[in-house]
Amino acid sequence: MARKNHILSRLLNGDTAFVDFIENELQAIVENYRAEHGRPAYTLSFGYTSHPLPPIAARAMSEYALGLADRDTYTSYEPVSGNPALKQAIADDYQRRSGVAIDPQAIFITDGAQLASVAVQELFAQNSLVALPDPSYPAFLEGTQLLGRHYIWLPNDADDPFIPIPPKERVDIIYLCFPSNPTGKVATRAQLQRFVDYAREHQAVIIHDAAYRSFIHTTDAPASIYEIEGAETCAIEIGSLSKDAGFAGLRVGWCILPHGLTISGTVAGELHAMWRRQHQVKIWGPSNIAQHGALAVFTEEGKAQCRKAVDYYLGNAKMLRRALEHLGIPCHGAIDNPYVWAQSPTPDQNDRAFLAQLLDYTGLVGAPGTIFGPGGQGYLRLSGFGGREEIEAISTHIHTLTSLT
Repeated sequence: MARKNHILSRLLNGDTAFVDFIENELQAIVENYRAEHGRPAYTLSFGYTSHPLPPIAARAMSEYALGLADRDTYTSYEPVSGNPALKQAIADDYQRRSGVAIDPQAIFITDGAQLASVAVQELFAQNSLVALPDPSYPAFLEGTQLLGRHYIWLPNDADDPFIPIPPKERVDIIYLCFPSNPTGKVATRAQLQRFVDYAREHQAVIIHDAAYRSFIHTTDAPASIYEIEGAETCAIEIGSLSKDAGFAGLRVGWCILPHGLTISGTVAGELHAMWRRQHQVKIWGPSNIAQHGALAVFTEEGKAQCRKAVDYYLGNAKMLRRALEHLGIPCHGAIDNPYVWAQSPTPDQNDRAFLAQLLDYTGLVGAPGTIFGPGGQGYLRLSGFGGREEIEAISTHIHTLTSLT
């Protein structure tokens, strides 16, 4: 007799998933507002990109796709861990950007960043305790719950809001994300070193989401955890082309699992081999067309075109932040990350009430902060990934208003 997965079933009856909330509940709020007020609402709650693909990537994929219709240029599956030339290009980019040497064989090309950030947990024992930043990207929590694992929220630095610090108790898996989604914060080398030292002492593993590394503008902020001494022995890093290269719908990312990373009961290279087996059975990576487009992104022309997209989104976010601060709303972000993390100016106001107030006053919609963790109470995350015309329209409107308080 087939029986259901009780872990997954319980999740359906628990808290609403991030995507369900954005696509259903929040959309209903927007539609009700439009019907009641007869004016537009600007939904900037999701990370849907709007800037077009780098032309060099689009051309490369078009040419490659046409080549698949010719017997002389047709290709089949890519190697299980990814196109070797793409892996080398990523390694070269790490050397150029962060000054760190990455073995291309340690790089696995993945179907975006989200799948890898969740699936990599399957390398570890079922009773592993997971530590999550508060707030953090919802997939970290939802993926942990999907696997039936226990978790804790990391404490935050009292002197640096929304920067986590290592826990006092012993944990096995630590998620970090810098630049942070949702807060936009970046960590200093010393702050990351604390986590690397903790992981090495306790044989814990850090899963570092570096999907927004191309947006870093803060001087000396590390773009990779491997810039930190000892990280290659305890950290897995995940990257993505979804935002800076517009590959959100093409799904190309990577996961770096160094050969020297070991935990209790393993020898050098064993976790790497386990992850390779995982790819062989479950993942195998993106399409050959998408990987060929990604390879074009790492050319000099491709990198220049990606910088235009980064500047576009950061310009949007800065415009949003200025508009919100005009209303007296304290904000983080829009410096190293295309999100604005906006705090209610009303003491003790919860995030849902803040959402309703901002929508009613301005027509602007953000994602409630508690979707990202309990530390998001009283905050909204607003995305700079919309089109410039939309951002300009809502910003111009807000500047005609007086303070929200």
